[in-house]
Amino acid sequence: MQFNFDNQRQTIMGVTVSDRQLYRCVRDAMLFNVYEGWQPTVADVQEAIANAKDPNSRGNQKFAEEF
Repeated sequence: MQFNFDNQRQTIMGVTVSDRQLYRCVRDAMLFNVYEGWQPTVADVQEAIANAKDPNSRGNQKFAEEF
């Protein structure tokens, strides 16, 4: 499946993200990795959104430690 997103509908590979800031963060993070050759799945998109929403996720905890 090809990586695609729709800024008007706030969807990434068909997965809707209701929060605009969350959408942009997840889209950009995934897009940078796609440029490096990663080919995400819909499940990857769903997991990235869930992790970004969870304040206790590993990434958010690491961010809090650093900043």
